[in-house]
Amino acid sequence: MRKLFVLLALVALPISTLAQKKPGEAASIAKVEIQGDAKPGGNAVAIVKVKLEKAWHVQSNKPSEPNFIPTVLTVAPTPGFKLTAIKYPEGKAEKVEGLAKPLSVYDGDFQITALLTLDAKARLPLTIPATLSYQACQGATCYPPKKLKFDIAVGGEAGQK
Repeated sequence: MRKLFVLLALVALPISTLAQKKPGEAASIAKVEIQGDAKPGGNAVAIVKVKLEKAWHVQSNKPSEPNFIPTVLTVAPTPGFKLTAIKYPEGKAEKVEGLAKPLSVYDGDFQITALLTLDAKARLPLTIPATLSYQACQGATCYPPKKLKFDIAVGGEAGQK
């Protein structure tokens, strides 16, 4: 009987985890990887790897219609670095029933890169607050926009490659 209880608890655990997610919370940050010269005066690239739940999509950074909500990475101003550019992947064309024009979307896993220039007097490690803003959709059903907050760690051993 005890083994049956443990087995049922293990099976129910993933279900209870799914139940805690709110509608539209389809994106997560799988990993933030730092490449380049992550030292004072250097240039580094933060590669933000985003994972979307199966059967979900988000609008690309350049949606097919101006009133659609784009996926946007924002990086908070933090002493010690300057954001040089943010590069987004190309969107995939997705035909959705009921819409005349295909959508420009991201689905599955995708990555966004942030190009960083570190100040000559930067004190490492740096923790840079960032936010991924997106609107998750399943087919033509879209949920309210979400903001996913996370940190980009530059310098030290964490995240370096």
